[in-house]
Amino acid sequence: MKGKEGIPLTGKGSLTKEIFLRIAENSGLDTDASHLEDLYNYLNGLLPTLKAIETLDLAGLEPFMPSLREKE
Repeated sequence: MKGKEGIPLTGKGSLTKEIFLRIAENSGLDTDASHLEDLYNYLNGLLPTLKAIETLDLAGLEPFMPSLREKE
């Protein structure tokens, strides 16, 4: 299976380390940074949640538009 831009996905919302590093590099991030391992693990934990959100049936619901007016 391939995602946008032809990037192969590994299924079940997971992201390979190789693809993650390619995305990070193409986004201008320092791929030698020590925090990238934490970011990779966080992102892999988040992806299943995003997949679950895709399954929600929101047909007939109006978009939530919070008021941006200042409180008096």
